[in-house]
Amino acid sequence: MAQRSISFSLGSQLGAVMLSFLLVVVAVSSVAYWGTKELSSTQNHVRDLTASLTSIEAVERSILARELALVDTLSRGTEESRKKFEQAHKDTLTAIENLLRLPGLDAQAVADAVAIQVAATQWMNQRALPLLTRIEGTVTPAARAQALAHYLTTNATDLVDSFPRESFDRLSGLVEDELDEARAQRNALIDRMRNATVMSAIFVCIAALLAYALLYHRIGSPLKRLATTMERLANDDRSATVPFQERPDEIGAMSRSLLIFRNLAVERSVDLQVRRLLTELSQTIQQQKTLIDFSDAALRTLAPQIKAGVGVFFAYDEQSRSLNLYASYGYKERRHVATRYMLGEGLVGQAALERKTIVLTPVPDNYVKIHSGSGEGTPELVLVVPVVVQEQLIGVMEFATFDKLDEVGQRIVEDAPAVVALPLENLRRVLRTRELLEQSQQQTEELQAAEEELRAQQETLQATNDELERRSKQLALQGEKLVESRQEAISRAEELERANQYKSRFLANMSHELRTPLNSMLILAQDLAENGQGNLDSDQVEAAGVIHASGVSLLRLINDILDLSKIEAGKLEAHRERVSLTALCHTIERTFRPLAEQKGLEFVLERDPALPDHIWADGGQLEQIANNLIGNAIKFTAEGRVHVSLQLAEGGQVLEISVTDSGIGIPDDKLETIFRPFEQVDGSTRRQFGGTGLGLAISRQLAQLQQGDLSVESAEGKGSTFRLSLPLAPEEDQGDTPEPPRPAPPVARKQNGAAPIAPSPGQRTVLVIEDDPGTQLAISQLLTRAGIDSVSAMNGETALSMLATRKFGCLILDIGLPDLCGFELLKQISELGDTPPVIIYSARDLTPDEIMDLRAYTDSIILKGEYSQKRLLEEVEQFLQRGPQPQAAPAAKQPKMNGQHPPQDTGLNGKLLLVDDDMRNIYALAKILRGKGMNVVLAQDGFKALTELEAHPDIQIVLMDMMMPNMDGYEAMTEIRKRGGAWSDLPIIALTAKAMKEDRERCLAAGATDYMTKPVDVPKLLSMISENLPHGR
Repeated sequence: MAQRSISFSLGSQLGAVMLSFLLVVVAVSSVAYWGTKELSSTQNHVRDLTASLTSIEAVERSILARELALVDTLSRGTEESRKKFEQAHKDTLTAIENLLRLPGLDAQAVADAVAIQVAATQWMNQRALPLLTRIEGTVTPAARAQALAHYLTTNATDLVDSFPRESFDRLSGLVEDELDEARAQRNALIDRMRNATVMSAIFVCIAALLAYALLYHRIGSPLKRLATTMERLANDDRSATVPFQERPDEIGAMSRSLLIFRNLAVERSVDLQVRRLLTELSQTIQQQKTLIDFSDAALRTLAPQIKAGVGVFFAYDEQSRSLNLYASYGYKERRHVATRYMLGEGLVGQAALERKTIVLTPVPDNYVKIHSGSGEGTPELVLVVPVVVQEQLIGVMEFATFDKLDEVGQRIVEDAPAVVALPLENLRRVLRTRELLEQSQQQTEELQAAEEELRAQQETLQATNDELERRSKQLALQGEKLVESRQEAISRAEELERANQYKSRFLANMSHELRTPLNSMLILAQDLAENGQGNLDSDQVEAAGVIHASGVSLLRLINDILDLSKIEAGKLEAHRERVSLTALCHTIERTFRPLAEQKGLEFVLERDPALPDHIWADGGQLEQIANNLIGNAIKFTAEGRVHVSLQLAEGGQVLEISVTDSGIGIPDDKLETIFRPFEQVDGSTRRQFGGTGLGLAISRQLAQLQQGDLSVESAEGKGSTFRLSLPLAPEEDQGDTPEPPRPAPPVARKQNGAAPIAPSPGQRTVLVIEDDPGTQLAISQLLTRAGIDSVSAMNGETALSMLATRKFGCLILDIGLPDLCGFELLKQISELGDTPPVIIYSARDLTPDEIMDLRAYTDSIILKGEYSQKRLLEEVEQFLQRGPQPQAAPAAKQPKMNGQHPPQDTGLNGKLLLVDDDMRNIYALAKILRGKGMNVVLAQDGFKALTELEAHPDIQIVLMDMMMPNMDGYEAMTEIRKRGGAWSDLPIIALTAKAMKEDRERCLAAGATDYMTKPVDVPKLLSMISENLPHGR
């Protein structure tokens, strides 16, 4: 009967071995323990006997020490010797008591010990105490000597009675005999323990070796064989077998797990091999250019992989719906075997029809043969495999092999059709496309030329890429240096920012400090040159003209330097606006025709009739460029003509202003340098023409700010042509914006007989508020020549006092006063009540925020410049001619001041908030609305609009632009409606440049009451405001 295997785990087996070994160790330890215990008992007995012998000797020593102490007491008779004797007696009694307490004494030993105790007591009572009694008190030395002699004599005769020697000897002999016996017993135990220890060690070693052998047989050896098997599997040895699979313990579990791992490894190896072979197949067939080459390559690769001796490939023709023999491998054609099959015909046609692989085995003897140089044979297996991609038949492959397919071969047969199908279909499409391309030879040639050009470009790009790669490496190295210098750059940037701030302050101060006295000089020099009173001779008039001309040149130089500084600092921007070309042409005529005629030059101004009436550009910058170009043409032309032409260029998208002269011309090597700052054609000390060389540099940069350009064509001695090109922006892309304030252009002198200023007491006197005495005098004389009375104030306090006591027809204010800021003065003037119109006349360049603040008080802002005195006189005359007009109710920043032009129509009456970030839009709309009687409050973004609404709860309507910084119009309207209350019904008209339907819907969804696109239709806007005003707050 077969033995039944009992299942023990490795832990159980290891535990059993260790338990057996532990039992052996416990047995050996027990023997050692009992032997050690017995040896310890014997050793304790030897120690006790040794202590007994020592106690007997201690009694003998104490008895002798007591007798010696008695002798010393008898001889000396001192208290000290008496105490030593008493102490010796006590020690003797203590030693005898210790002797009596010794363990293990027999009856004889106890009797001997008692005899010694009795003898010691008798000696003390019968001999020692009587002698001590005799010498007590005052005893003479002779008496002590006699007592000592008596003791010594008596002690010699009674020594046996006083010291029981026999008891001592018997007791010592008894203890010594027992001690010898105990020591012999101890030595015997030591010998037995030594032998037992050696035997135990041998026994334990034998047990350990048996345990190791058992563990190695059951655990170590199997683990070693499993490790060897794992190593073989890791080395891809698929022939390795896994032992111990039948064991029921952990070794068996590990073996079965290793078998699973082996199977997975074999499967993975097969998968990798299949992938490698299929990848080789894919790479081979993708390199082929024709169907025949493709088929040959597929068969040449697949046949060896599956160990096939014969292979054929039939390609499917969609038009004839037949399979045709395209390529073969080891195939020998036979007469009775077809090379073309229809679907369902033969195994080839059947496999193609069913889209399934057909396996034929065994193969008949009269079937296909595999031929070689040494013979031929019938294959064992024939495979017919269809090639299909996306349910579309591509072809059929047939293979014959002597052996059945292994796992790798089966996998290849399963996966190869998918690998072959897609590249084959792509190749067929490529070939079909090539056939179509060959039908158009001309296009092919053009494409080939294009390909050559593209190839050249690719080569160029490759070279460029190589260069970029090299530069990238250089940039990477530079990047490390840049990181190191980053902190230094930041600190330098901060220093530059501080320097720019200092520069900006300096420019602002220089603008005011230089222009103010120059403006005074220009006004006074112009007055002297005109010689209105006729009291100057011709030389004096000429000198005054020279002073005026020099002042104008100096002012132009200052303006050029300041403009160049702004351009270099990036603070000069182009503000595109609606510019009238007719007004520009009239300005050019008025300004330069007299100058040209004065030099005897022919001045011609031509304008293309196709030009629009208006263009979108920065009007001030455009006029500055034109003035510079035309002025230079007249300056550098001694005789001949100056021709100015305005025309369209580049298909009507660009305005071209050309200035042609017949002057000295420019050498070829100077055509570009003249556009650099401070560069001139003739820079020598003997040059004929003056100038700083800044005009052209500034003009080109101003042109570039407007996306334009400035160029020159010239020949030395034959004249020059400068061309300014500016793009024409579509009108609908711009808002309806006016010109920003700038130095006034030259105007024609008023002729005698102009309409006189209507006399009106108290309304024809002008208050001039100016701290510069020269400018104050110049303005006063300018007004006096025009028949206008003026009163001057040097500071704000004086002006306020004058306004409180009398009325004036107009105020001329310089905002840079010593005691009060111009803005603060305007605020205080507004609090005085009904005040005359205000004209701001300042030499300082104003920021957009400052202009916005000033627009709340006046629309007349004049910057001191070359022609500013004429503009100033015109503004004063306009205000004085109109006289007092009824004004709209004042706003917070729009007090009862008549700085804006008086209204022509009072059909509207209400308070309106205008929100727009473009100052020109604000200027234009505010001026129109104030003229219609509206009280206008201004804000430049959504945040400021909310602030103004909170400060002015009586605002009745809002005009809101959509595109603004910080908070746009959509956000502002949403926030207004979100706050609820009276704001929820506040009429809001949205203004936007976008005209799409979704933009209107977005505005209305954000909270707009109505909607208007730019450019603003003013009558329509006024109608909207009129319709919504009754519904305001």
